[in-house]
Amino acid sequence: MTTSISDFYEGKHVLVFGSTTFPGKVLLEKLLRSCPNIEKIYCPILTTQNKSNLSAHDIFSEIYTTKLFDRVRQNNPKFQEKLLPFDYNLFLTTTTTTTTEQDDNLYETLQNTIDLCFYMANTTSVDFQEQNLKDMIEYNVIHLKTILSFLKTCTKLQSIVYLSSIYANIDCPYIDECIYPCPIQAQKLVDTLDWMDKDMINLATPKLIGPKPNAFSFSHWLAETVLAEEENNLPSISIIRVSIIGAAWKEPYPGWVEKCKGPSELFVAAGRGYLRSMKGDSTDILDIVPVDIPVNLLISTPWQKSLDENARQNLTIFHCTSSGLNPFHWQEMSNYFTEYSKRIPYEHAFRRPNLSVTSHSLIHDSYVFISHLLPAYLADFGLRLIGRKPHIVNIYKKLHQTLLSLESFTIRGEIQCSYDNLNSLRQLVSETNNSTEFYFDIRALHWPTYIESYLIGTKRYILNEDIHCLNGAQKHLNNLRNIRWTFNTIILVLLWRIFISKRPTARNLWYFIINFFVAKFVRFFKILSAGNT
Repeated sequence: MTTSISDFYEGKHVLVFGSTTFPGKVLLEKLLRSCPNIEKIYCPILTTQNKSNLSAHDIFSEIYTTKLFDRVRQNNPKFQEKLLPFDYNLFLTTTTTTTTEQDDNLYETLQNTIDLCFYMANTTSVDFQEQNLKDMIEYNVIHLKTILSFLKTCTKLQSIVYLSSIYANIDCPYIDECIYPCPIQAQKLVDTLDWMDKDMINLATPKLIGPKPNAFSFSHWLAETVLAEEENNLPSISIIRVSIIGAAWKEPYPGWVEKCKGPSELFVAAGRGYLRSMKGDSTDILDIVPVDIPVNLLISTPWQKSLDENARQNLTIFHCTSSGLNPFHWQEMSNYFTEYSKRIPYEHAFRRPNLSVTSHSLIHDSYVFISHLLPAYLADFGLRLIGRKPHIVNIYKKLHQTLLSLESFTIRGEIQCSYDNLNSLRQLVSETNNSTEFYFDIRALHWPTYIESYLIGTKRYILNEDIHCLNGAQKHLNNLRNIRWTFNTIILVLLWRIFISKRPTARNLWYFIINFFVAKFVRFFKILSAGNT
């Protein structure tokens, strides 16, 4: 008899790399809530990356108290006992420096007890504005090689699941469920970058990454190559290639999102009226995937491998995208977002929400000047007059840099890729499990409802605004509308005085146009009145 996914995780010891990332936290919550009999979840953390110098336990002490774990807390108030955070440097110091007895014991415990390993590469928490090839290689390749060396020593390890990015192979016309080997050897590249300074790396990056759009995509391409090279030395390996990860669809809460990066950053900028124009074809596809879909796919993959002996011996790749299964176009997103953001407005809006997507460079540049730069400089001038520090222009500089860095990911057509493995797993889950528990079928996603939930989620969880108190924000939007109408009226009056009232030819033409349309208007009503009679 086939066991359920929840039963499969009973008594399991799981190692989760990337547990403090957005999908990592959602993965922890889902495992604790839907697989309550899981034995232990080990969470290595790079403590050197947090600016406050908090320990691994301190970082998780803050995570435990968030709303994310409210549903888990209701069923198991002591759920944190199943989580064991520790310093990632444990995997480095055991071979390079003297270690404590406690570290040695933990290292040996991991070697003898780990059943499953989830490795979430840097797929969402990337600063695209300052991405550096050396940093990307360190996070996505060097760390991976270190962990793979450790996993080879784990005696009970059954399965490894690696969360990658579909953009690792975005230069391919059609992305199949296979590895596309990188011709550059990872260790040679690491040795080369080690002696190069930042300026040299920036100059060499375009040549090194070749057809890849950026260092982020290239590092994931190289990481997948490393996994393929180690396939025969490790237990079952699965790679999940995901596109842009967005707010939750259903779990842990509709619209759940953390940090203002990626699409969330654009939504906040558009909702507050800063972002008014994006360059791109309005028929292009926004390939965004709710975070709970790849998380459920991550959890389901080792279960499938445990049922199939042949699949257990092979490296399996799953594509987790939306453009090929449930495409969502930028024009649709713009229309829905503008509608919902006026109904559920953000507080402290700079202008009324109104996002347009255009492929015409001249029109876009005009929008940027008229709707971005001109209001920004006028606002900063007004702030200087009242003695406040100007900051609107700086906001737009960062926003334009973000748009440029995300262009490779956001503005493109359908990602052509295979879904054979995904379809097989979906069929297996629907036949043997409760399909509503570990769902990952994005075809059932209703985009207008999701965009509304996303907007509410960014308002509640990122901006910390009360969703039930909209009167103040709505009144502010009405004031912005009145200011715009007043400003436009003043501009029309000035144009009249400058170009029309002082020029007889222009004035006569203006009178002719007015008389023409008035005559047409009167004639229309005469005909309509005669017809009714």
